[in-house]
Amino acid sequence: MNSITPRLLLWIVVIGTTTGCHRGRTITFLHINDVYEITPLANGKEGGLARVAYISKELKKKDPKNTYFVLAGDFLSPSVIGTLRDEGERIRGKQMVEVLNTAGLDYVTFGNHEFDYDDNVPTVLKQRIEESEFGWVAANMQLREGNKVVPFSKGSAPFPTSLVLDNGKIRLGLFGVCLPVDKAFVQVTDPFDAARLEYAGLKGCTDAVVVLTHLNIADDKRLAEQLPDLSLIMGGHDHDHMKLQVGKVAIAKADANAKTVYIHRLRFNRKHELVRLKSELKTIDDSVPEDSKTAVVVAKWQQIASKSFKEQGFEPTQVVYTTSEP
Repeated sequence: MNSITPRLLLWIVVIGTTTGCHRGRTITFLHINDVYEITPLANGKEGGLARVAYISKELKKKDPKNTYFVLAGDFLSPSVIGTLRDEGERIRGKQMVEVLNTAGLDYVTFGNHEFDYDDNVPTVLKQRIEESEFGWVAANMQLREGNKVVPFSKGSAPFPTSLVLDNGKIRLGLFGVCLPVDKAFVQVTDPFDAARLEYAGLKGCTDAVVVLTHLNIADDKRLAEQLPDLSLIMGGHDHDHMKLQVGKVAIAKADANAKTVYIHRLRFNRKHELVRLKSELKTIDDSVPEDSKTAVVVAKWQQIASKSFKEQGFEPTQVVYTTSEP
């Protein structure tokens, strides 16, 4: 007994100390991209934003100050619900914003489909921005207003080109870039020039820098080559999941419509150096529970969609054809 007890006590002390040192030094991102549907696909087997919300809220429950839910562009358009009407007005992405607000999205960058609904004046986009409760970050997209170029804004607050996520121990830089779009009301700067400028401003005042991109994979690789000290590129635009390494830079993209999500954990040591990045691709299927609050909002929009279909003479649940082969 006497020889065992001291060893047991020492083991308990070591475990307790190790757990204490990790606190505040791991930053977690839940990363999705290119999400156009709020409900599960494939007869309920794949995706679903209420399931993603469950994952997000479980992660935040474990470490609320160091966990971020982010979207790498493309969510306002296109979708079937977006083409329908609610109280006489086209929905046009309103359902996405309300669901993502409830799901607890933290930050988003523009994708090319955020600009689908407007040709000359960004009326719909401005409405969706005002309805959003999450943050926007955009380094290479600005708004043209007559002869002036100004940042996109929510209320009187302009979108930041970059952010510093500071938990008191680790300072993490975050910026976002999008591929060029051809819209009269958008002033687009080269995403690589913008990225270099943001990185130069962040590298001296942060412990690491990550980026949300809505670029094709070839341009993500090019960005990694130009900024070899980036810690992580969380990408979109390509609709299939992938994970690549370009030098020290990790590039990751999840599947469209949240069929999968990426969970990235960045672990820092006492010297504030990034010592490990672990990226887990998680499948979102019917084994994942739904967040009840998000599920209520999803159901609300399903009812609105069903009503709109019926007003146009369609029965959305009617089987019109059954194939004998997939």
